[in-house]
Amino acid sequence: MPDKLKMNYNLLNDAKKDLEELAGNIKPTLNDSLFSTLAGQDSSSILGSSEIDTAITALHTNAQGTMTKAEDGLKKLAGSFGSVGEAFLQFDAEIAQGMNVTNSNLALSNYYRDKSQWDYYQAHKSECENLPAGTEAPDFCSAKNPGDHPPLDQTIQTDRGNIQTHLTLDDKGNVIKEETTVTYDGKTYHSVTTYSDDKHTMITDSDYPDGSKVHDETKLNADGSSSSTSTSTDADGKKDVTVTDLKGDGSGTKKVTDNDGEVTEYTRGADNDDGTSADWVEVPKPEDDDYYYYPYGV
Repeated sequence: MPDKLKMNYNLLNDAKKDLEELAGNIKPTLNDSLFSTLAGQDSSSILGSSEIDTAITALHTNAQGTMTKAEDGLKKLAGSFGSVGEAFLQFDAEIAQGMNVTNSNLALSNYYRDKSQWDYYQAHKSECENLPAGTEAPDFCSAKNPGDHPPLDQTIQTDRGNIQTHLTLDDKGNVIKEETTVTYDGKTYHSVTTYSDDKHTMITDSDYPDGSKVHDETKLNADGSSSSTSTSTDADGKKDVTVTDLKGDGSGTKKVTDNDGEVTEYTRGADNDDGTSADWVEVPKPEDDDYYYYPYGV
């Protein structure tokens, strides 16, 4: 059941490291030992028996083959643990990035509010002084000085990494760029979003720990509709392009073109009554005679 699924990628990443370390120790241990030295030469004089020498050589040969397979198997197992852990890490990195950007923008908004109250207090300070007995001072009299510089950097530190977000402002104090770096167990996720002057276009470039990249350009229209083009490039340079067009009510179309040029199209209806998005449904291809509609996901 999905609600029972729990993934601890700390354990997965630790297991990957431990398995790789174990695999890396096999060959040096096998090849750089007295066992290997004796098996690699005529050691009859040392061992006192040609039969023992033959037996040790045969044992070493068998062990070497078996342990080489074990080394390969451990590396493959480590890769499996790592790939699952990294997939969840990348997903969580996106969530962490979004949350820290939201926190950064909220902190900036709070700064502007507090700065406005402080400036008002400075201009009307006399209204807070020498008040008649029993008269409460106006709320603005409790304003605090938030400082001369807005908070443009937010950092969250954990025991295995950190999340850093930096905002860039224009000369009017509007956010025109958001940059976030998520570091976890030595792996780094980096995302940069830039906004046009009218805030109707935003471009996001994201780099993932596995070497893949995503370039996303979204245009927001005055009527609530939007269009976006997202290009995903994996570590081998293969690209998938997704073009999504949405109306103000949430309905829309999506076309996905993979690296081989194969096109898959989807459509969805207006948003549900509870405000959630409707499921994407794949549009049948002309050659799909026995096509069955199924939700693609949101």
